[in-house]
Amino acid sequence: MSASQRSRNRRAGSGNAWRAAANLAPPIDGVTTSFADPTVTLDDFRYALRLGMTAKLCIHPSQVPTVHQAARPAEDEIAWAKGIVARADPSGAAIAVGGQMIDGPVLERAKRILASAS
Repeated sequence: MSASQRSRNRRAGSGNAWRAAANLAPPIDGVTTSFADPTVTLDDFRYALRLGMTAKLCIHPSQVPTVHQAARPAEDEIAWAKGIVARADPSGAAIAVGGQMIDGPVLERAKRILASAS
């Protein structure tokens, strides 16, 4: 598993389980007031993604492409997700792929990655 997959896996963990159980929407990152330098917005949102945020508020149209870039899964994550979905057991039973157990929550994460990549 690549570093970007491990990062996204950590991000998908901690607080998301209790939010899902409580039927709460995932958190949204606040604004970055600097819009002249896209690197600031990119760094802010990448950090927010690691904390479990799933979206970002923008105050200027120039920030939108940067936020989209940061939110898009890396190519290795997309390849991993495609492999998981392709090998998934139609009955929903857990399977092993590359020494990793793939059960319902992992399959759902793979589907979310593919959805966010499109």
